[in-house]
Amino acid sequence: MSGMKRIIFAAAALALFSLAPIFSQEQNSSQAQEAAVPKDSEQAQEAEPSSARSGFQNLFGGSFVPPKSGKEFLSQISPFVNLGVNITVNTESSLKSAPSPTAFALSFGGIWPNKAFLSFQPRLSFWWSYYLWDGQNALPAEIENRTAFVLNFMMDLPAAATFRFASCQVEAGLGLGILARAALLAGGVGESDTGATGSAGGDKSEIQSWFWSNARFLYPEFFAAWEWNFTERIAAGLEFRYYLPIGSLTDGRGLTESIFALSGKLIF
Repeated sequence: MSGMKRIIFAAAALALFSLAPIFSQEQNSSQAQEAAVPKDSEQAQEAEPSSARSGFQNLFGGSFVPPKSGKEFLSQISPFVNLGVNITVNTESSLKSAPSPTAFALSFGGIWPNKAFLSFQPRLSFWWSYYLWDGQNALPAEIENRTAFVLNFMMDLPAAATFRFASCQVEAGLGLGILARAALLAGGVGESDTGATGSAGGDKSEIQSWFWSNARFLYPEFFAAWEWNFTERIAAGLEFRYYLPIGSLTDGRGLTESIFALSGKLIF
């Protein structure tokens, strides 16, 4: 009987010995899972604020890295083009001048730095118009009453803030516009034709002098834009600008000569 007990004991011991690796493997697996849980949890906790920070940085444009070379500087510039209409406010009598004229305008500019929250966005706009001289002021004119054909060049020097979202961006900015105007005798108008000064040529000279006197070339500006992002660099949308006429304000003529500009904007 004692021999049978020895055999049974030995068999039980052998069975336990053979199962030991299995229990050991399960224990190690359980420990690995327990160790992985806090690790994953810590990673999740770290990832969440990181994701939040990423979203915050994207909204405000991230950080700006100063360029170390001319090539890096150029890579931080995004050219853009605008095409739209400019409306110049005219509060003078429409019997002697044109009601607030609308002109098509074309603009070219650049954004630097292109991925920052704050950027500098200079641009040059061009349009043309007709003017007459009423004896005191240069006024927008209908084509029938024109004296001068005027080439308008607006140099915009604004700073802008860009709020970036997943698929679009919103811009808001302000700055200074410098309006350079060149008056030429309109087609079909002769130098000696009748004018308020006695001749059309004299009127044209008065118009040109008027453009550059009393700070009439200075226009503080405010603008807002919305663009849809097609790629990392290409975006397109709408832009609105308002130009405040310093010369008219100092003349006591109010907001006449204000300019409202609405255009499409393409960034590439």
